[in-house]
Amino acid sequence: MLTGAAGGALPLAADLLLLITALGTAALLWNAGRRSGRRLRGWTLMAVALVLGVATNTAALLLSPGADASLFDPTRVLVRLPAVLIAIVAVLSLLTRAQLRRGGARLLAETALFFSAALVLGQVLVVGPVMTRASGGAADRVAIELSCLMTALALSALLVLVSASTGSRRAAGAFLLLAAGTQAAAHGLAVVAEEGHTTSLLVAVRGAQFVGLVLVCLAVRTDARPDVVRAPSRGAARLGQAGQLLPHLVMVVAALMFLGSALLGASPTTTAAVAMLVCLCLTAVHRAVTARDESSVAARLRDSEAYFRSLVRSSSDAVLILDGALHITWAAPALEEAALAAGTGLVGARLPDVVHPEDAVAVSSWLTVGAAAALTGLRTFRLPGAHGSWRVLEAGVSDLRSDADVRALVLHCRDVTARLDREDQLRSIAFTDPLTGLPNRAAQLAALGTRLAALGDQAPDTDPAGGAALLLFDVQGLRESREHAGGDIVDVALVEVARRLRSTLRGEDHVARFGAESFSVLAYGTSAEADRVAARCLSVIEQPLTTDVGIVDLTAAVGLVPLVAGLTEREALDRAELAVADARAAGPGTVRRYRAALGAARDRRDRLRRDLVGARERGELALAWQPIVSLADHRITTVEVLVRWRHPLYGDVPPEEFLPLAERAGQVVDIQRWVLAEATEAMDSLPASAADVRLSVNVSAHHLAAGTLVGDVAAALSTSGLPPERLVVEVAEAALLNAGDHLLDDVAALRLMGVRLALDDFGSGCSSLPELARLPVDVIKLDPTFLARIDRDAYTRALCESIVGIGAALGVDLVAEGVETTSQLAVLESIGCGSAQGFLLARPVALAGLVQLLEQGAGLLWPGVPGRV
Repeated sequence: MLTGAAGGALPLAADLLLLITALGTAALLWNAGRRSGRRLRGWTLMAVALVLGVATNTAALLLSPGADASLFDPTRVLVRLPAVLIAIVAVLSLLTRAQLRRGGARLLAETALFFSAALVLGQVLVVGPVMTRASGGAADRVAIELSCLMTALALSALLVLVSASTGSRRAAGAFLLLAAGTQAAAHGLAVVAEEGHTTSLLVAVRGAQFVGLVLVCLAVRTDARPDVVRAPSRGAARLGQAGQLLPHLVMVVAALMFLGSALLGASPTTTAAVAMLVCLCLTAVHRAVTARDESSVAARLRDSEAYFRSLVRSSSDAVLILDGALHITWAAPALEEAALAAGTGLVGARLPDVVHPEDAVAVSSWLTVGAAAALTGLRTFRLPGAHGSWRVLEAGVSDLRSDADVRALVLHCRDVTARLDREDQLRSIAFTDPLTGLPNRAAQLAALGTRLAALGDQAPDTDPAGGAALLLFDVQGLRESREHAGGDIVDVALVEVARRLRSTLRGEDHVARFGAESFSVLAYGTSAEADRVAARCLSVIEQPLTTDVGIVDLTAAVGLVPLVAGLTEREALDRAELAVADARAAGPGTVRRYRAALGAARDRRDRLRRDLVGARERGELALAWQPIVSLADHRITTVEVLVRWRHPLYGDVPPEEFLPLAERAGQVVDIQRWVLAEATEAMDSLPASAADVRLSVNVSAHHLAAGTLVGDVAAALSTSGLPPERLVVEVAEAALLNAGDHLLDDVAALRLMGVRLALDDFGSGCSSLPELARLPVDVIKLDPTFLARIDRDAYTRALCESIVGIGAALGVDLVAEGVETTSQLAVLESIGCGSAQGFLLARPVALAGLVQLLEQGAGLLWPGVPGRV
């Protein structure tokens, strides 16, 4: 550092520039060490060494000025010694103990060889010539020997850093080694300049020292991020190889210089001769250590290769390795042996040439694309197997062509032949009806989706010629057969129906078992052809079926839906179900084609079902009142409360339409509870003259089965204050005749409260007159169907007259519903019916209209005086 020259002829500007550069370099080293903490404390020590070297060299120049100054003055050498020692410690502290141990004996031998060779070079190039021409004493000789020794030690420490470190630290060590070599060269030039009194070389000395400082700065910048883990690079690998070759190269140069000096007549120093002898010995030692390491590495490589070869052999995933031309360079033994058994080898052949011919183009295009992104995912192809079979392989690929150690495509293959066979079996099970052997619902929907997708380019809602239609057959008669003959006979019948349908249909038609008692046919052709297919299928279903227990008669309701563009599977199936429901309503053996009106009716039901929720809260439900008139004095004795729904879109919705929807939606009980509460409250609004008029409320079977009827009635009576005797609860005949004991107990509880019970719709079902004696009813309401022919049919008139007589004998009041003509009214009066209700007498009215009826005429209703019948 700042090597002086005799006479101080160096320009002051060069020294000043070098001093500033040295201090800047020291600051950079110090900041790097402080910023990275203890991990880079070597840079901090190196900064201390640089500053100390500058200070001690400056002090030596000041203490030995002028002609007495010498490069190898003992004082100057000794004051520089601490800085060199600190620098050596700083370099070694850049390595961890693990890195030093990892180098082992080989690193020790290489370092010792390099140190000895560097010492030889120092002795031959510096010590020998200087001591030959100089007249110094023993102190000067010790100083120059010590200077060469410190230089060799510093260079050796830097060689250790390059050889033992990794990544950016190795590159930084290389820069430091170049910097130290540059400083050594500068020192040598200074010696030549001093001995030859050549001041022109001093500029080169300062330039070399400046380059050395710049190299130190580059080393710091290279090692600025030691915590970042980087993949091993080729540059780092080459530096490691250079670090291993450098000791031998320096030893060769040292040997040549040693022999050359002897041939030129110069006498090498004793230290040089001893160092040369040590070099030769260390060369042999290094070769022995290297041979031992190479043998150990080879053994480890053999073990590793055997280990991974065993892993590859035992792995369930076979491996194929391909070169750039897709030739197979290595194949897993399982694949190679199977291919050899089939008479075809894999290794050496192109993969597209050995796969199944149908897979060759796909495999070639897959593996020859340029983009690595296209090689992602899994692909399947077939390779030859034993006995002429083909093995299906599922392969993923690793593109290692850019890896210098591999330069190949690696295919990781898995034999999926057995899995695909199992998938085919499962697919067959999943899409086949086990009883009939026909495709099942899932298979039919898949075929339907394929056909609808083929129609996607056509205009929506068109029926193209050569199109297709979906036919849905609801087989009727199976339930009766199950009840009379058992489930086995039903299975026999279903199998026979499936056989008949399959033999009747054309080859292009697709038949499937669609449900427990339904079949579907996907018929291709025009609309007329679809109608003929439906007729043929219906005729074979209706043919008598002979079984072990007798003849089974079956029929079907058929829904037909033309398939048009724009339909989805769900929509087509929905239309088919609507058409089947329409055919079922029309009667057995009927074929119905889907009409837009069916969809509109379904949409109306769906809209009503949704809007029924919250209709009461929105004020859409209202009460209507219809009087029941005593035929003895034509006075209103009872009013039946009815519920009405004014829909915001559809207007007035009749009760027979929305009440079944409320029953299916589970809302009918809440609606009837509300009707009961509102109607009992409204009875207070009637005039005083109607104090004896009763209130009649309809109760459905769902309300009766819910078990809350008694509580709901009690709550309504308690809230409104209506006497129980003025309340009549109407229960449908079917609900009361089929009621269990617990429901009859609720009815009995109502009667104990004083509430009257009416049997509604009597005669609409399977009415049984003996049951009337068992049922705890107070009123019987004849169904309107009884009265439709009462004035024209003597049998109906006689039957009604007998019911009136039975009611009178049992003490039960009789009410005739649906009176619409004066002739019906006259017959009822003549047979002694107690009360009547119908449009002839009064239509359902609002509460205000009911009040007006009761106030006018003191509650009398006179439709006219009927004549005798």
